[in-house]
Amino acid sequence: MPSTRTILWVTTLLSAFVFLGMTVDSLHKMGARTHADELSSQVVEGKWLWQRYDCNDCHTILGIGGYYAPDVTKSYAIRGDAWLRQFLKEPEKMYPTGRQMPNFQLADAQIDSLVAYLKWVSEVDTNGWPPAPLGVAREESPGTKIFLAQHCNTCHSIHGSGGTLAPDLSHEGSRQTKDWILVQINDPRSHKPDSIMPSFKQLPDSDKKELADYLASLK
Repeated sequence: MPSTRTILWVTTLLSAFVFLGMTVDSLHKMGARTHADELSSQVVEGKWLWQRYDCNDCHTILGIGGYYAPDVTKSYAIRGDAWLRQFLKEPEKMYPTGRQMPNFQLADAQIDSLVAYLKWVSEVDTNGWPPAPLGVAREESPGTKIFLAQHCNTCHSIHGSGGTLAPDLSHEGSRQTKDWILVQINDPRSHKPDSIMPSFKQLPDSDKKELADYLASLK
């Protein structure tokens, strides 16, 4: 019968073997998951700017940083290019009341680099991180959950809760049809050419339908 010491050694060696195997497998997949081939000089410059302005003091990105301001890991995928550029240029206009990000007076080239960095980060395979906001409750409708998960309440308000940058949607269903709302979700500039609202055409059709149903129900 094997001794306790033998069992301990065998268990330790097996655990080490499994750990090393998983590590090698993860490193082998890392390049594809982080699309390292797209790590351009502009993306690297954006990363240096991110560090230079201590953005991690307030924001979390890829699981690292503060919790004073929103997690920006998927900000490019959620907000889009135009919105991010406008926000980085004049953050005080995007959020005229409440907590505000300071205006760093960034040059256009710096904004280009930061947006390139945020775009690169948003495409990293993070296994579904970050999760949906804590405000998403089980009893809420699917459309409500999508509205919160996509951070629509950052700009829009519903029944007194949310941002003031974009129109209040408390009675959107009384003003617009579901078809109009679907077009707005897919291509906001088709209704207003200078709109800074990002397109959400990347969402699954089922999510867009649920979101449109929810907004059309607001009378």
